[in-house]
Amino acid sequence: MRSADDGSVTIWVLGLSMLLLVFGGLALDYWRALALQRELAAVADSAAVAAASGIDEETYRATGDVVLEPARARGLANAAVSWQGVDVLSTDVVVSPASVTVTLTGVVELGLLGVFVDQNEPLTVRGTATAVPVLVP
Repeated sequence: MRSADDGSVTIWVLGLSMLLLVFGGLALDYWRALALQRELAAVADSAAVAAASGIDEETYRATGDVVLEPARARGLANAAVSWQGVDVLSTDVVVSPASVTVTLTGVVELGLLGVFVDQNEPLTVRGTATAVPVLVP
């Protein structure tokens, strides 16, 4: 006694397994991107705090104003990023007299979805932090 539905359950299970595999790959790659973004944000935060300590000492001694020395702040930020040992695609340090903003860009290594997505356009994430130098009495 054969039914017309013989084998249809196997096809359904195979189709659902493929969907589960694709959604699982999407979820893993999403979490990988989220973890990298959090790591970049933490490194950018520490680099911005380090750069905010790059005050112009001559201006401070002459006027009492706390302003940043751009070259020193950039050097401190870049040193803090390199010291962390995180693989970044680019580091952007914007220094104004009153604040410093560090933006780090990284590339997410795709897992299963790398098979389905064009690898010539990498998935990038950014972490940004801003710090202000503060005079502590």
